[in-house]
Amino acid sequence: MKARPICFLPGLFLILFFSFFRAVSGQTEEDCLTCHEETIKQKISSSIHGEVGLSCLDCHQDLKGVKEFPHAEKLQPAACASCHADLLKKWERSIHARASAMGLGRVYCSDCHGGHEVRPARDPQSSIFPLNLPRTCERCHLGQVETPRGQEFIRQYEKSIHFRALEKAGLTISANCSHCHGSHDILSIEDPEAKTSRKKIVYTCGQCHVGIQQAYLEGVHGLDYIKGIKDVPVCTDCHLEHNILPSSDARSSVYATKVASVCSRCHDDQAIARQYGMLTARWKTYSETYHGTASRYGDIRVANCASCHGYHDIRPSSDPKSSIHPANIPQTCGRCHPGASRRFAEGRVHLMPDQAEIPKYRISYIVKMIYIILIATIISIFLLFIAADLGHRLLKGRSHG
Repeated sequence: MKARPICFLPGLFLILFFSFFRAVSGQTEEDCLTCHEETIKQKISSSIHGEVGLSCLDCHQDLKGVKEFPHAEKLQPAACASCHADLLKKWERSIHARASAMGLGRVYCSDCHGGHEVRPARDPQSSIFPLNLPRTCERCHLGQVETPRGQEFIRQYEKSIHFRALEKAGLTISANCSHCHGSHDILSIEDPEAKTSRKKIVYTCGQCHVGIQQAYLEGVHGLDYIKGIKDVPVCTDCHLEHNILPSSDARSSVYATKVASVCSRCHDDQAIARQYGMLTARWKTYSETYHGTASRYGDIRVANCASCHGYHDIRPSSDPKSSIHPANIPQTCGRCHPGASRRFAEGRVHLMPDQAEIPKYRISYIVKMIYIILIATIISIFLLFIAADLGHRLLKGRSHG
């Protein structure tokens, strides 16, 4: 009978020890589920964190050592940086990290990746899977956050060829938000290091459009871009940003009848022309030609700037590789005018009146003026004939009355 206290004391000691250890170490995952829904466990088990065996306290580290439960209703953000320190450093430089200072509200990892249901980007159910990412970004950028250019600017992406390929055709390699803006290191467009800044945009688009990027960089615009000339046109100047449409779409900025007006934004700008020694009145002299007139009336078959000068690999006429080099003009014009001879190279499209005295342009100018005078004369004769006929009919009607 006297041995019982001796057996009882070690047992009591073990109970007290494990109770103390549990209090110090905090709640276990099973303890969490006594209050939290079973669905949370299901979400975690199907997530990337569940696959690697993370527990509640691995993320909610402020609960470690907590003795009193239920715990505080508002917890600290999950300690994602304990595993993803490298991504945190990128995020700290981003526009999202500075959002709170701008009065837009702080952006947390869970806003993009989800809370307990975090899945890898390759998982079709992930909020950052290529097909799902635009809708994830729109949760904030359409409604909760007023961006500098407004919600309509964001919605323009939904009309673009990129979104059409992504959501309508399921083409996961088509450009989505993160392809252009980045993921954790999203910067303001005013930041020179932003993927969408003028300094970087050509290389950003070149991630997908490799051949076009190479052609652009070899052309006159690309060579100036490499030099750092800020006024040189880049991808978004011609194709726009979110609302990028195929050239066959009448709403596109590079639709056949709109190309000349896009080019004229730079080539008819007097300040740009003076600064870089460019010839001006390109739009005016083109618009006065048959091509320009027909284009204004909606004819998409006639030549525009790109038809003659090229699209991305635009080169000066002095370059033997240029489509408007004298040796290449018959071939260039021959695309629309089969059998074009070398005499096509003797004419000039952008002919100004002050160039009429130059011998090699004099014939072109004289022919142009003859056509103008002839057309004006014919129209005048027709107007006089119509006026005379109308007057005769009026007089005849009065005499009969």
